[in-house]
Amino acid sequence: MNPFQLTGYHGPELFCDREEETEKLYNAIDNERNVTLTSIRKMGKSGLIKHVLHKLKANKKAYSVYYLDIYHTENLSNFLEVFGKELMNNHSNFPQKVRNLFENFIKSLNPTISFDPLSGKQNLSFNFNSNVNKEQSIIGIFDILSKISATKKVVIAIDEFQQIAKYPEKNVEALLRGVIQSLKNINFIFSGSDTSMMTEIFNDSKRPFYQSTQLMHLSHIPYDKYSEFINHHFESNKRHIEQQAVDFILNETRIHTYYVQFLCNRAFASKKKKINLNDIKLLYSEILQENEAYYSTYKDMLSTQQWKLLIALANEGGFASVTSGDFIRNYNLSNASTIRRSVKSLLQKQMIFKKDNSYYVYDVFFARWLTRL
Repeated sequence: MNPFQLTGYHGPELFCDREEETEKLYNAIDNERNVTLTSIRKMGKSGLIKHVLHKLKANKKAYSVYYLDIYHTENLSNFLEVFGKELMNNHSNFPQKVRNLFENFIKSLNPTISFDPLSGKQNLSFNFNSNVNKEQSIIGIFDILSKISATKKVVIAIDEFQQIAKYPEKNVEALLRGVIQSLKNINFIFSGSDTSMMTEIFNDSKRPFYQSTQLMHLSHIPYDKYSEFINHHFESNKRHIEQQAVDFILNETRIHTYYVQFLCNRAFASKKKKINLNDIKLLYSEILQENEAYYSTYKDMLSTQQWKLLIALANEGGFASVTSGDFIRNYNLSNASTIRRSVKSLLQKQMIFKKDNSYYVYDVFFARWLTRL
């Protein structure tokens, strides 16, 4: 098995560091605090949550844990479906009385159960109609979880929580906040990769979730920890990677978790017993070439000024004073007001992000490809 996995959670052995963040989440859960966890995309936020839940699951007598990824939900019906599926996947562990209550509840949502012909996995969907009161159904789900929390601490992680702000139904935040604040022995991890929307939800005094959680931002894994992790997994598989090659990987990827994992995954897949700096550089160029057709399509999607701004930011490796005269002259950009509009548009498209007052191209590989134009 390739130890540098790109999706999912594959156990503590293949999980790199995050000891401090794991301890913070544990501490919050043990002390009845809900947590808001944010990070830019592909930094390992979901992996951290699953790592913590994995450890909690080991103590089945004390914890009952649930993970909801609501990124693809568009309304309250979709939210209910994701929540219902997660409970369905775990309901065999419920006490008999709670199981009966849950099964009756599910029937009220007009469920349809099918099986994937290839995997054999059970698929659950709901046929919502005007007779189904979605708000009452949400309350019903939490009522079931309250029964479980009488004997176990319940932990619910809702990933990409910012999606609820996009639902067409009114007052979804108020509905959830109203139910959640009345629960006992149930704690939540609200996570999201759209940091601006998550900030609005939890830091705007006019919003229901205002100052209701402990705030936590996930940054990159420490350089030395990731270096040690990479070396360990090559050596434990009787392979060797030169330290110069490891340094190149970490520096070129800004220690951005997904891109580190991707480069290491490809290097490990090469099956070479010894990997040097030149091997990694050639592999990196190969990856950029593979993505060239995809990256080229961006130019047709963006205005000329947006495209030129991306190239400028990629060459700078991040820059703060994007409206300064020197920056505009060096990259033959338009005026300051046009640049501000371009920045706003690129932020909304999540093609750039802001960190410590500087702007960066989001996709590390795309940024490197832009520097070669």
